Amino acid sequence: MMKILNEKSLNKSRDEITSKSYDVCKKANFPVDIDDVYNHLFGNSNSTTRFLVNDNNEIVGFGVAEEYNLKVNDIDATLSYLQGMVIESTYQGKGYSTELLKNIYKHYNSDLFSLRTQNIKMALSMLNLFKDTLLKMPSKTISKESLNKLIESLRVLEPFYDIDDKGIIKNCYQNQLYPNLNDLKQIDSSINLEPNDSLAVIVQPKTSKSKILLPYKQKNNQETEGKTK
Repeated sequence: MMKILNEKSLNKSRDEITSKSYDVCKKANFPVDIDDVYNHLFGNSNSTTRFLVNDNNEIVGFGVAEEYNLKVNDIDATLSYLQGMVIESTYQGKGYSTELLKNIYKHYNSDLFSLRTQNIKMALSMLNLFKDTLLKMPSKTISKESLNKLIESLRVLEPFYDIDDKGIIKNCYQNQLYPNLNDLKQIDSSINLEPNDSLAVIVQPKTSKSKILLPYKQKNNQETEGKTK
């Protein structure tokens, strides 16, 4: 039975964890060296890491996230940012990325959950993560005014310094990580990534403490109700 564990529960040394995680990256054709993996897993004391472990107690995937504070619409809020996730190719397509995302989100229970990616599968996993999602980005249901407010707030956070008004982070990577950037047009036909760019993906679960932004239709309905009372 597959398990999702934190570092302490693995009962392995950091060198062994790094080596196994690096093997996962190689099998998934993810272009990093072993020092990158170590720094990603253990270089930030404020980050949270979860490991996907198979029946043989072998690491076959991992996800790393960090939480940020921000202010949107004059509301203090929290945002969990997925720094990275890799799953061994044999275990891809089985829903494990979604389970890792859920586990990480449960740890933070933040108002917003986000990532930046060139990978259509990861983007869709995040967008479809919560059945009760209040808001998704990218989405055609968010008003331009709300989108601009969100992007303005994101620009003060390190992962989103270079985000443009369409939600694309410019010059995010040194090299193109995924071969088919046009796959992201499945989400929005207007998305046009350059090889070094990535797409910002953000969800706001209804369970979040602060309803920071409402979908366009819901916002309009509430404004209409307010005028009629």
